[in-house]
Amino acid sequence: MLMSTANRLLNVLALFTMDRPEWSVEEAATELDMTLSTTYRYFRSLVEAGLVAAHTPSRYTLGPAIIRFDRQMRLLDPLIVAARPVMRRLARELGPHIWVPLCRLYRTDVMCVHQETLEPPDLANDFERQPVSYGRGQLMPLHRGAPSKAILANMNFRLVRPIYDGDPAAMAAVGLGGNWTEVKRSLRALRSAGAVITSGELQGGMQGIAVPIFDQQVVIGSLSIIMQQSREMPPRETLVPRLTEGARQIEEIMTAAASR
Repeated sequence: MLMSTANRLLNVLALFTMDRPEWSVEEAATELDMTLSTTYRYFRSLVEAGLVAAHTPSRYTLGPAIIRFDRQMRLLDPLIVAARPVMRRLARELGPHIWVPLCRLYRTDVMCVHQETLEPPDLANDFERQPVSYGRGQLMPLHRGAPSKAILANMNFRLVRPIYDGDPAAMAAVGLGGNWTEVKRSLRALRSAGAVITSGELQGGMQGIAVPIFDQQVVIGSLSIIMQQSREMPPRETLVPRLTEGARQIEEIMTAAASR
């Protein structure tokens, strides 16, 4: 019963998305097929926790507690803390027009959790210059783009199979294979290569190269270099060793921090 209540509460919170950032209690009750009284009770709990806030007397948006937790993530998340200095060094060495995203597995998607660049994008006014598919908090499909494929290729196939079964055509569309056997072969090849290079697979006309990051031999994320397709990417022979070295440094910093 407690688990059911917790899940429903989380389902209410999950309604607030980029596509639909505002909800009324009535709309949420209809969307989630819950009674109005139950939905009011969940909204009241979320408001008290600061996770949602009243935008107008009858409409709600995400609340200030989200910002508090985001700040804590930026400052204290072990992966971000370990990766930040490595990423800043890469951004300085590679110069302008290149973004260095840090991504991690999030359920059956991949999320950008941190990004470094010498040219910080203006989210409000500069969409043409920013890699819109790789902004912090942006969800990306697990089968598209170098940061995602670097994670997918290194996942246990037991975890990949349900994702494949859910949408086989999606993996075929990006050249991973027309059946499960072909997909496994493609992923093994990407894993053996150590780095993944893609171009134009996500919104924004970007190209990228990515390597996996591991924790206790389990893939947890990826370190990438992203740039616009219109620009010439530095040679693979130059980028792959830099990225690989950076990923290993991140892993070492995390291991050292965990042992203290």
